[in-house]
Amino acid sequence: MVKEDSAVHLTTLDYILDIISEGVWDWNIVTGHVARSPGWYTMLGYPVNGLNQDVLTWERVIHPEDLQRVMQHFEAYVNGQSDRYCIQYRCIKYDGSPLWIEDSGQIVERTPQGDPIRMIGAHTNIDDLKVTQAQLHNQSRILKGEFENLEQIIEERTQELELLNRKLAEKVDEIEYIASRDPLTGIFNRRMFEQLLDIEIKRAKRYSQPMCVILADLDFFKEVNDQYGHTTGDKVLLQVAQTLKRLIRESDLIARWGGEEFAIILPNTESETALEMAERLRFSIANQILEEKIQLTCSFGVTKYIPDDSGDSIFARMDQALYQAKGKNRNNVQLFTVS
Repeated sequence: MVKEDSAVHLTTLDYILDIISEGVWDWNIVTGHVARSPGWYTMLGYPVNGLNQDVLTWERVIHPEDLQRVMQHFEAYVNGQSDRYCIQYRCIKYDGSPLWIEDSGQIVERTPQGDPIRMIGAHTNIDDLKVTQAQLHNQSRILKGEFENLEQIIEERTQELELLNRKLAEKVDEIEYIASRDPLTGIFNRRMFEQLLDIEIKRAKRYSQPMCVILADLDFFKEVNDQYGHTTGDKVLLQVAQTLKRLIRESDLIARWGGEEFAIILPNTESETALEMAERLRFSIANQILEEKIQLTCSFGVTKYIPDDSGDSIFARMDQALYQAKGKNRNNVQLFTVS
């Protein structure tokens, strides 16, 4: 009888979640899985269950201008620095338009040591309220006589601002691309890689997720430059970079570390998977015919994120792993772990 009552209760709860127009969510902190009600997807214009059921999906729909503010508020609550989680911000809908929501939640389950393991909450659509507030503000300014010919002025200024913003955005994108990319291979440069690694370290710590880093170095590449010249050497580096980029996953991040070295971040990845990835890359490069019918091998060092890691500590371990691979006659993969 108890089992039947439980089943009826679960079915009733499912029906309730189906008809709720707002977005209810349930985050399992241990596994990283986030269950969301159909109303959450509908509110943002996405197909129901059309997105990955994890916390990264939530981060990606937050408006970029609001993301840092939201993460600071969220981390303060999860880390016990604040006793309440409730914040208003914009989400990006499926069609690219912004939607104001109020996000509130509460930790409902903890370990015996007090660490949070489950949190539930809801996203409430407050877009109409925000639009109304903005309209009332503008009407108040009109009544105070602050503008003459308001509609015409707003239209003219809006068009001017839109044009300037487009030009500025294009210029910013161009500058950011140039500043973040290796000019030869087109992949990220070392400076950008260090910034991305810092972001992934914080994300791995925030969500207790694994992460691995791979450092690859072409074996005896100096002989290519000495025998064929730097122009051919550059073409070989470009071909290798394209091969690495083609074989890694969409979520992985690759950069030219320097010279003939390449670094790859593998978010949410355990050591076994990282080793398999590195071995696949090693095999592909070793069996590839490059410029001038050149064949090269590549050595790989792998390390895994551990608690309290920094960019410097990860760099040191992946460099040590690569050193071990070089010391074992090159063309192999080595994992450096901390006992």
